Amino acid sequence: MRPPAEYIAQQPIGVNGVRGYNPGDDVPASAVANLGLTVGVEVLPAHAGVIERPAGNAKRADWEAYWLGQGMPQSDIDGMTRDELAAKEPEVIAADVDPNAPVHMVDNPLPDVVAEQATEQTNGPVAVVERPSANARKTDWVEYAVYRGMPRETAEESTIPQLVEADYDPLFGPERQQS
Repeated sequence: MRPPAEYIAQQPIGVNGVRGYNPGDDVPASAVANLGLTVGVEVLPAHAGVIERPAGNAKRADWEAYWLGQGMPQSDIDGMTRDELAAKEPEVIAADVDPNAPVHMVDNPLPDVVAEQATEQTNGPVAVVERPSANARKTDWVEYAVYRGMPRETAEESTIPQLVEADYDPLFGPERQQS
């Protein structure tokens, strides 16, 4: 089960001409950042703790930005003092979603940094760990099992015969080849 997303789409959001999110869809924080979405307009927080609450002695501008991000209309904020804004308890403010609203299109979003890093790691030089002989030391088998994708704790808790007999291909994919 995946964790709940930090934001909820308030209007249709498209990316490079394709509709990516419909009103009411979960939108992860990474998508909000990558697409440059405006919190309080295109998306709203899914729960009260998504946007960090300013300190009690924060300036009015900080409180105004906080409540705009929570989806409070500017007209309501203008009618409150700084102390009233600071005293107000956060709540998830769900705006009325209009499924027929125009699609907010984002062209050429920021690159997915995590995907780029994974690609660099995958395509980078790989130190090949050769399969040890059946009578090799346990530390050699642990390193091989970890290289093949087994969690280190599991490998260290396993016996040498268990590590020798493990069928690594179905569990962790075929052995990597050095390029």
